[in-house]
Amino acid sequence: MRHRRAIFIVPIILAALGLAAGELRASTQGVHIVNTPHNLSKSGTGTPNVTAASDEDRVCVFCHTPHNSSLEGPLWSRKSNISMYTLYKSPTIKSLPEQPQGVSRLCLSCHDGTVALGLLLHNFEASSLGAIPAGRNTNFGTDLSKSHPISIIYPTDQEFSDKSTLEYKGIKLGFDAYVECTSCHDPHNNQYGNFLVEDTSTRHDALCVQCHTKSGWATNEDATHRTGGQRFSEVSGVVSSDGCVNCHKPHFAQRGVHLLKQADSSSGEESNCISTCHKGASYPGGDVASSFALDYRHPIQLYPGVHEANETLPVPEGKKHVQCVDCHNPHQAGFQGSPLGSTSPAVSPPSKAPEVNGPLRGVRGVTTFGEAIPGEGYASSEFQICFKCHSGGSASYFKSNRSSTQRPVRVFSSYDESVRFGASSVSFHPVTKLTTGTGRSLKSDYQNGKMQMVYCSDCHAPHGSVEPYILRENNSDTFPVGAATFPLCFRCHDDTYLYGTAGSRTLHVSHVRNHLTPCASCHDPHGIPTLTGVTQNNAAHLMNFDTRYAGAGASYDAAGRSCTVAGTCHAAGDKRYY
Repeated sequence: MRHRRAIFIVPIILAALGLAAGELRASTQGVHIVNTPHNLSKSGTGTPNVTAASDEDRVCVFCHTPHNSSLEGPLWSRKSNISMYTLYKSPTIKSLPEQPQGVSRLCLSCHDGTVALGLLLHNFEASSLGAIPAGRNTNFGTDLSKSHPISIIYPTDQEFSDKSTLEYKGIKLGFDAYVECTSCHDPHNNQYGNFLVEDTSTRHDALCVQCHTKSGWATNEDATHRTGGQRFSEVSGVVSSDGCVNCHKPHFAQRGVHLLKQADSSSGEESNCISTCHKGASYPGGDVASSFALDYRHPIQLYPGVHEANETLPVPEGKKHVQCVDCHNPHQAGFQGSPLGSTSPAVSPPSKAPEVNGPLRGVRGVTTFGEAIPGEGYASSEFQICFKCHSGGSASYFKSNRSSTQRPVRVFSSYDESVRFGASSVSFHPVTKLTTGTGRSLKSDYQNGKMQMVYCSDCHAPHGSVEPYILRENNSDTFPVGAATFPLCFRCHDDTYLYGTAGSRTLHVSHVRNHLTPCASCHDPHGIPTLTGVTQNNAAHLMNFDTRYAGAGASYDAAGRSCTVAGTCHAAGDKRYY
């Protein structure tokens, strides 16, 4: 009778421990608890992080007891864990973590390093094994802010798999609702290493994507951070196999928010990109890191921890910043249409101004009316991304650090680009809307509608430049210039035509070639803002004088073919006709 009773009891204990009978019989390395690092008895082999006991033969006793167990867990034998923890925080988190509960608190009774491994209920010492030493990667301490959140209700959101599919994938939720340690780890089965419930030996983020379904990650064929791309074999295989863990760490992340890998805990988010991957002359995607070290750049290094994925747009003054993720969505970015605007891109199809391409895909933006794009908010045009910072009431925040006396001071002045390129703008470079006229001052390849719109980045190098205003080429705005060469303007405009001898073109010869007057002294390179006093007549032809040289009262009369100027250029302050 005793023999029959033992046969009956064993399955009950196995069920309480979460073990199938087949697992107990399995001989595969790591499937049986005896062959895992959780075997702390004398028969255990130990690990670099934990030494097996020298004074205890029983395997299960470190967590379980058949009699007088605690109600905290299945046949639970360990000393109660009363620690309070610092929890994970993120501005975009879908559900708020709670103090660890249930199975997670049981796991932490060993893995927070506050309770000796050999100390059981009622302070009974089953072994002399002490707590996991600090600094070991199995000791998480009581600060969980840099680890994947636990004791958090599984979100019902489009960027997460349906909860009903998880059990089939081997992922368990505490109380059928909470993400816990055992959602990713099976404490009794180490067949995949780190007690993971999914084989991550080939695809290192295989477990991550069972729950996380980031928009565009799996559906964009050229999502380079997922696929590794097909252009550079020396990096594509590594990037593809790492997937999520290229950028994220589930435990001990250098930056807690979003669990980012960084050079160190004090580095900004941008270090996740430029210190690890996008750097070096040999990097196949270009040495982006060096661009951000140039004199004129988007200063991504200055704003650690400011960016929020759901931040107010346009970005208000108190939150002004610029980081890689302001212009690039790492979960959706690819190399389609690159370089921007190229008719023969590295990955088809090509992009055409003002359309975004792969690297700019999935980024929030602002409309030509200076308002955040509704819904998901994704920009369809490049300028909408630029307008996130360079529009609105605080657009002037990012003025150059040069003193105001060294910057153009316009008759009609605004740093709000949604006003300068707005729907009602009288005169503009065709960034937000189609060009008008035949473009007779342009090179022949661009005339008669052959170039209808341009990108902001046709003139500006968004990462960095040796030229002020992050311009792609020299285009001095100070008078007099050193030489009558304006390579940026003359990339599109025909200098032979502009230096002609007919009509108003003689003014270009006189001003630019003979007196070394910069183009920007008379013309506003972006557009004339829609402000009080601006008309079709006084703001035509991108005429918006720099008052440092033309005088505070400078004005233009397109119909009368004249301008009234004073100051450095014309000290007498008279009206000039052409």
